[in-house]
Amino acid sequence: MALEDTLRLFSDETRLRLAHLLADEPCTVAELQEALDLGQSSVSGHLAKLKSAGLIHDVAEGSARRYRLRADLSEDLSAAWTAIRTLANSDPRLGADRTRLQQVLAARGADWVDRVAGSLHREYAPGRTWDSLCHGLLAFARFGRCVDVGAGDGALVELLAPRATTLVCVDPTPAMVGAGKARVAALGLNNTTWHQAPGEALPLADASADSVLFLQSLQYIPKPAAALAEARRVLAPGGRLLVVTLVQHDHAEADRYGHRHRGFAEADLRSWCKGLRDLHVDLLPPETRPPRFQTIICTGTAP
Repeated sequence: MALEDTLRLFSDETRLRLAHLLADEPCTVAELQEALDLGQSSVSGHLAKLKSAGLIHDVAEGSARRYRLRADLSEDLSAAWTAIRTLANSDPRLGADRTRLQQVLAARGADWVDRVAGSLHREYAPGRTWDSLCHGLLAFARFGRCVDVGAGDGALVELLAPRATTLVCVDPTPAMVGAGKARVAALGLNNTTWHQAPGEALPLADASADSVLFLQSLQYIPKPAAALAEARRVLAPGGRLLVVTLVQHDHAEADRYGHRHRGFAEADLRSWCKGLRDLHVDLLPPETRPPRFQTIICTGTAP
């Protein structure tokens, strides 16, 4: 979006008032009309321009649509909006708009649950974070004899070890293995061992594992196909493979994290895991923050 177009977008008083309200609350056209005392055509016209510029988006809610500020603004638009919002926040008219909107929402009985219906996955709710959800879901997990390939410094051992009979952490980097061993010793985890080895040559016997995990580590391994062949080798009959990695992309930002591969195509993962039963490859929605990396999950069971 050109600079002059961005400035023109925010130069209109009504669009600026709408943007400020939508940054605080997802709203319908009717709610915005009543809060700002404007006609439907005026509100809808300005919302269309804000949406076309990429500042807001809308979600269907029955016969209406609820508008909200986008969480994945482009870098330039985000910088412009942040600066403009900061400059305009002291405007008493905006404070009055917020007060009026809250009165409208209260009168309509539009509580938080109603307002976020259809977009809950984008919303923060106290305690409902990915971290807390993962801890809760892991309480049901049982990994048996587990192998974590590319375990790094053992950041996840505290989650995995209590749900495993034994946990073998494998990483090729001496510094990571040293830090991982220190972490395990500090935690007193007596079922966890470490091996400094590449993912393509696991120092484990055939059919010796009930689960093999690649948790955002496959993109670091020079030969991912060979690493997945090793995973199949060490899995016992009925053992499960879990690969959590990135979808193939062209984001140069990944290079700063030392990734050897810019993600993987679904077809490649399926080919490399050929022979496993119940093979599933699922794509998660792209991240909301730029550059919008996308995660792909591959699971399968050894025959």
